[in-house]
Amino acid sequence: MIGKRQLAALLAVAGLALGCAVATPTAYASTASINCTGWTYVTYTPGLTNATRSTTVVDDGDLNIIDAHSPTGSCVAIGSSASAGERNVTAQLDLSCTQLIVESGVETINWNDGQSTSFEFSATVTRGLSNTVILETGTVTSGEFSGASVVETFTAPNIAFAGCGTPGGVTALNFATVITIAR
Repeated sequence: MIGKRQLAALLAVAGLALGCAVATPTAYASTASINCTGWTYVTYTPGLTNATRSTTVVDDGDLNIIDAHSPTGSCVAIGSSASAGERNVTAQLDLSCTQLIVESGVETINWNDGQSTSFEFSATVTRGLSNTVILETGTVTSGEFSGASVVETFTAPNIAFAGCGTPGGVTALNFATVITIAR
């Protein structure tokens, strides 16, 4: 026979179990994350040369979207229905081939689930032996994945910068892109 204390303990355990079951979807949603690959096609007007100058930059970023400048991609999400995203940005920046970009700002990605993610970032450039890598790091400030950390890399082969010494410069670069948004 179950005594009052045993019954109270059993009800408390059942209540905790039920509370955890009800809280699980909320906890799961708050740990939503996504990892995507894709391409970022960037045009520069005037073209990038070895001299720093005011340049109009148009950024067409595709994550798991196939088009003329984005041959392949993938997205794996947990706690989100997003499976692709894109960003289109136009900015006026002082750039050159040797001063590609070192900045901070806000980036917004529009996801195919109807939501968006905005994050503040800072960027650095590393020019290695064969590739140039732009690394952006930051935190999601609004939208889907709010509060999560962001690490995004853009990689282009150094051969793509061969036109830096010409009068017209480099007018376009296609960066392989990887982004991870996670807690």
